[in-house]
Amino acid sequence: MSRIFTPELFLVIAAILWGGTFVVIKLALDSVPPFLFLAVRFWLAGIVTLLLYRKTLFSKANRRWDYIFPAFLVACSALLGYAFQTIGLVYTTATQSGFMTGAYVVFVPLLQIAIERRLPSLRTWIAVLIVVVGLFLISQNGKSYEEIINSSGFGMGDGLTLIGAFFFAIYIILIDIFSKKIPAQILVSFEILLIAIVSTTLFPVESMFLNQTISIQFDLKFWVGIIYTSIFATIFTTQIQTKYQKAVPPARAGLLYSLEPVFSFFLAYLVLGERLETVGAIGSGLTLFGIVFSELGKWNQREE
Repeated sequence: MSRIFTPELFLVIAAILWGGTFVVIKLALDSVPPFLFLAVRFWLAGIVTLLLYRKTLFSKANRRWDYIFPAFLVACSALLGYAFQTIGLVYTTATQSGFMTGAYVVFVPLLQIAIERRLPSLRTWIAVLIVVVGLFLISQNGKSYEEIINSSGFGMGDGLTLIGAFFFAIYIILIDIFSKKIPAQILVSFEILLIAIVSTTLFPVESMFLNQTISIQFDLKFWVGIIYTSIFATIFTTQIQTKYQKAVPPARAGLLYSLEPVFSFFLAYLVLGERLETVGAIGSGLTLFGIVFSELGKWNQREE
């Protein structure tokens, strides 16, 4: 049993670590603008990655031109996901951002059909539906029944984050395709360094995108956010994803990653004081049930 669930366990660990980013980034964005935060985050991660993987990256066996374009596609999808998610956090709550990011649980099976020509199982679709309902209830935490019915609840920050979720879904599909063909160290390093370079380039002009005055303070909130996101939520999780996701179907991986907003919801309650109400608790329970429902299907298939 331990061998069967090892890849899924690592993906859950990655999701939990990603869940913490919503809170630390939300706090850090009080001190610095989004693209400056992304630039520092990924330059630090990039330097550490180069030191860790220098033998693999500079070996003659891995100097292959056919690695460049796939690695570029993976890096671009991750870059766009992080960019839209981080900018969206300027305009929405950590809980709502977690819900919108969790929308990739819907996008992944659709893209899996379109790109890989693979049809997810009926059990997976049912699990996706359960998880989406759960994530929606999490996003409505603290609202009355009348407020949920009458409120549109969709602002600019939510829209930007939803776009980011779409690119994260593309990223999940591309990882499924290319992580089986290209060494994980190369994919991870290329992705991190490209995001660092582009974020650095965009930082000087981001005030035009945000339409607000930029203030910069390298305070404790900034450095906590940088250390957590660069080491734990970038290097560690990206390595996990490129190494273990290849053993898990993309749609199921998306379901496991949907634990990310669940964890962000509870952390937002503990750290940011966002309320934990009955609706949110029910949503968390449904999300967990949807994931367990999907995994039980895998176990039954193994038993047959």
